[in-house]
Amino acid sequence: MRLDLHVHTCYSEDCWVPLPRIVEAVLKAPIDAIAVMDHNQIDGALLLAERAPFPVIVGEEIASSGGEIAGLFLKELIPAGLLMEDTISRIREQGGLVYAPHPLARDVPRALGRENLLAILDEVDIVEGFNARILRSQDNLAAQALARERDIAVGAGSDAHFAREIGRAGVEMPGFGSPQEFLHSLRAGCLFGRPSPYLYSLLTCGLWYVDQGRQLLRRAAGKNQVPD
Repeated sequence: MRLDLHVHTCYSEDCWVPLPRIVEAVLKAPIDAIAVMDHNQIDGALLLAERAPFPVIVGEEIASSGGEIAGLFLKELIPAGLLMEDTISRIREQGGLVYAPHPLARDVPRALGRENLLAILDEVDIVEGFNARILRSQDNLAAQALARERDIAVGAGSDAHFAREIGRAGVEMPGFGSPQEFLHSLRAGCLFGRPSPYLYSLLTCGLWYVDQGRQLLRRAAGKNQVPD
């Protein structure tokens, strides 16, 4: 089966793609399943897992104190802002897998970076070795090399924030029935994918700023309300 292991939905602050559109895009793409990794959110992934006519791995891309760490096969939200070690512990408590998304990407401000990745690497189950949005291909290759050196499973995904990106990258692998079977199958899988146009990343930044502006307006409106 072919899986895109890094997809966002409208439950991320920088993605406006509704869940029905996600379903349409997956059914049109050459993939069989996805992992949803919304930023510090899990509700969209849980809803999609219930409604989609294909397998959906419930994940979350969590902003830890040292950079983004993702959990796969989650059941409950893990809050942002925890120490890296505490974030990993919360993932483990749910029986989830620890996934390092775009860990060495120099163009992703919230990436772990080499120092933080090395600090937690013994606790990482999967390193994202191909992210279709990475601007410098060397950063993907460096992540793959580090994973091979430490005998860690390698994942891949589109990091889609727009429907057209879904399925641009992923892993072709045997089927699975549990998180541990998934990890075993992933080791036997093959990465596939092609880079996404950088325009998608620029547009995503624009959506983030729009969302931040909306939040500021809502807070300002709340302060200006006259109490009864």
